[in-house]
Amino acid sequence: MKNIALVGFALALALSVGKAVAAPAEGNIGMNVDLVSSSTPLGTPTNFLIKGKYLVAKDMAILAGFGLQMVDTGGATNNKATNIGLMGGIRKYMKTDDFAPFFGGKLQYLTTRQGPNDVTDLVLMAEIGAEYFLGKQFSIEGSVGAGYTSQKVEPVATPGSNTATALGTATYSVSANYYF
Repeated sequence: MKNIALVGFALALALSVGKAVAAPAEGNIGMNVDLVSSSTPLGTPTNFLIKGKYLVAKDMAILAGFGLQMVDTGGATNNKATNIGLMGGIRKYMKTDDFAPFFGGKLQYLTTRQGPNDVTDLVLMAEIGAEYFLGKQFSIEGSVGAGYTSQKVEPVATPGSNTATALGTATYSVSANYYF
């Protein structure tokens, strides 16, 4: 419920602002924070990734993300894990006005501990969405992605592994961007 209220607030803010300033220029760097996001199609969380973009041209951006999370659950089991995530991609803006629709592609590699299993995901997806610029340095964006996911699950305590794949709608997100 908190996420729905946050998205509603962000959309109300975006609609209440008058004519915003045009999109950032070539050479700007943007940091991205997810307000609402999904996991991979096979359930691996991606909310620990820090994401950004570099505008190589006014209508083209290189995407990158990195996440490192060290987990110690304590208690009787005292499970310790290191979650690592890498993401890279490219985005093409169809227009670079206040409202900027885009399409692009991403490649993600995630390795996480989920309960008694070590899980490795490789995700290749196409995405579409739009960014609304509230000012020259701030925007709200929404996107959906579809593609291929391969997930390898290895139990920590016993030998063996299982590989699963998924093809189809992969992710969705609403996020805020800050450019500098």
